[in-house]
Amino acid sequence: MLISIIFLALLSFSKSLYASEIILICNMNYGISGENDETDIEFKNLSIVDQDQVLYLDIENKWLSVESKKDFKDGGGKYSKTDFLETDSTIFSMSSLITNGTLIRKNTIEVNRYTGFVKHEFRTNTETIYRTGTCKVSKNKRLF
Repeated sequence: MLISIIFLALLSFSKSLYASEIILICNMNYGISGENDETDIEFKNLSIVDQDQVLYLDIENKWLSVESKKDFKDGGGKYSKTDFLETDSTIFSMSSLITNGTLIRKNTIEVNRYTGFVKHEFRTNTETIYRTGTCKVSKNKRLF
């Protein structure tokens, strides 16, 4: 009996730990890869929607990522560097994993908190993909 009470208490605590996380569903354009710089990307017409991107936002815990904070911690939670910046109009996040001097992955995400416009740069040691789009808050907490 005591074990079940402790289990229920831990379960309710773990749910409240991630309760402030917001799931954003972003309609993204076609990705641009290669050696394009950001100036080239800004002036191209990128209105064709390619696919949705799910982003997880938790301002209280300074988290904006392509994976939820819970999934990140459950998977071992390793980044070489993370940055989070919140201003009046934008939320910026950068996370990278470097192993033995080689870039494994780097995500740079910038979301305009009023319009939902998002810029996402995904980089590995072999390629860089830039995408832009618009985000809306998901009405569902989880899909399954």
